[in-house]
Amino acid sequence: MKTRPLACSLLALAFALVGCSGARAPSLSVSEVYVVERTSEGVAVEFVLDAENPNTVELPLRQVFYSLSVDGRRVFSGERSAEATLRRDGSQQIRLPAVVPLGTGEATLRGARPYRLHGTLRYVTPGAFAEAMFEAGLNRPSVSFSDSGTIDFGE
Repeated sequence: MKTRPLACSLLALAFALVGCSGARAPSLSVSEVYVVERTSEGVAVEFVLDAENPNTVELPLRQVFYSLSVDGRRVFSGERSAEATLRRDGSQQIRLPAVVPLGTGEATLRGARPYRLHGTLRYVTPGAFAEAMFEAGLNRPSVSFSDSGTIDFGE
């Protein structure tokens, strides 16, 4: 059958066209980390992610996948719908919640402990064709972020 080589050629062309959109990836950095609530069972933490768009066109944001480790052990992983659009040459904050169980016995988290947050943000490059490719799952551009520091889990 000759349809397979044609389909492969069209797919290669589609990826080449998407790659030539000229849009640069947004930059991401964690600007704040704070404890929202403490209970005897756990601590709710919020990370504020600053997203900067270096492009002269808007970038629709789609999904954020992230995980949090404390003392080198993964304690939370999440996925959020970004449901935002970065305005051209603009910035926006994205809030990422995490709930950390305090544990019991020797595994109890107390005091200031080192953490590491890392994740990926998926976004759509400009244009109807790029959006169709994203929705079809054929091209999903993404950018990674990470942060580390300490969180005070209390007494």
